[in-house]
Amino acid sequence: MGARAGTQPPRQEGRNCVTSAAEQRFGTGAWPWAFLVTAAVVVSTNHVLGRYVSGEIPPMGLAFWRIAVGAAVLLPFAWRDLLLQRKVILRHWKLFTVLALAFMPLGNATVYLGYNFTTAINGGVIATAQPAITVIFAWLILRHTINSKQALGIAVAAVGVLVILSRGNPLALGALSFGGGDLLLLVGTTSFAFYTVMLRRVPAAIGPMLILVVIQLFGMVTLAPFYIYESITYLPVPITTQSLLVIAWVGTAIAVVAVGLSNLAVLALGPAKASVAHYLRALSTATLAIIVLGETLEPFHLVAFVLVIVGVLLMSRGHTPARRTAAS
Repeated sequence: MGARAGTQPPRQEGRNCVTSAAEQRFGTGAWPWAFLVTAAVVVSTNHVLGRYVSGEIPPMGLAFWRIAVGAAVLLPFAWRDLLLQRKVILRHWKLFTVLALAFMPLGNATVYLGYNFTTAINGGVIATAQPAITVIFAWLILRHTINSKQALGIAVAAVGVLVILSRGNPLALGALSFGGGDLLLLVGTTSFAFYTVMLRRVPAAIGPMLILVVIQLFGMVTLAPFYIYESITYLPVPITTQSLLVIAWVGTAIAVVAVGLSNLAVLALGPAKASVAHYLRALSTATLAIIVLGETLEPFHLVAFVLVIVGVLLMSRGHTPARRTAAS
């Protein structure tokens, strides 16, 4: 996840093109793409668990304890950098508040809530919109552009995901209906896209692991009112073996490993390229359904796999945005 806090020399706050040791070591070559694939596979388990525990573990509670556990795991490694960069963090508190709101109440918690009211197929269709939304936000906020190969890659990968969601029958997509749960997932998808783009605004003096810790701490503050209200008016988080195991998994594997690797990939590749991970995640979720739930491997699964891989390769051919600067 990165070098242990305190082992790096102090960073100059006003210096440009400052990057963390993790970004310098893993921000080029095949590393960001390997991290992107790994994160997509791990996050796919989050969707499976979200559906599995819907109605048993309340969404705000699951989201809150996910980041609380994640922060507890990372703080022993990040507290020195947290103190060292406290002035930079406080100076950008508005940015971190926006990131926390986009990632937690409007992102994760809204997705967990939405899966109580809609199907996994509809959720998969909605999630495929995130790369397009990310590209739009990147153009509006960061003035990033994509070339024709990247645009073609987005389209090809989207077709691959739609093939697997429709089980090889495109006419089945027209039979889908969208309700309140789908709108919640659309809000969550849009928030994740906005969060992905805004990560590039974080000053380079704050490395990937510290970014994760700070957003988790800010996220706990922004999510706490919703969690308390949910616990009083709806359902508190049950203290059972299942709920503790689920929270332990989403708090470590998802909140620390997957999100940390994904953040580093976004910082290295830019939001447009990194958005292709959502197609990989959809493909991984379908694969898990075959392995874990015993679904049959059909020819359309193989077609979808080939299309998504071609899309990923095309997306990787685009221009990578410049690294963050200390004054971002």
